[in-house]
Amino acid sequence: MFIKVEPAEFFMYRVIMIFGLDNPNSENQDARDYMAKNELEPKYQRVGDFEGSNSEFMQFGGCYLGKHLNNIAAIQRTHVEVELLTAEIDRLLQEPGQGVTLPEGRREAAVKELVASFHQDSSFQTAENGDLEAVLDGAAIREAALALLTGTKVS
Repeated sequence: MFIKVEPAEFFMYRVIMIFGLDNPNSENQDARDYMAKNELEPKYQRVGDFEGSNSEFMQFGGCYLGKHLNNIAAIQRTHVEVELLTAEIDRLLQEPGQGVTLPEGRREAAVKELVASFHQDSSFQTAENGDLEAVLDGAAIREAALALLTGTKVS
């Protein structure tokens, strides 16, 4: 999902949400569910090309979305955080010579549990280019992974 906020007439603004239909982002369904639950209907809606991909466009008035825009942005951010944590935890667990090997049959569930454990504000920072990045202590991740494998508690 891509959100574009642009000025409209006078002191108003419009919000355009773009959902990729060929390769949907992980947050698409949660955002759609939120809009349905809150009975948010777009002013205009169409399907077309966006950056070479078949996409659905939904246009809303900024005032109409009001407080909902922050909630939709939070849905998007949460999904981005989970993707960043998953990639960083995978990377840290695959570092050579670190002594933790997750069996393939348990790997996905273990990584998911580690993501849930480390999904907190302190696990993120803004990079120099403005992008959000995960910052995790590799030793803490490996200790937590080992605890998962052995069924012990992390101190």
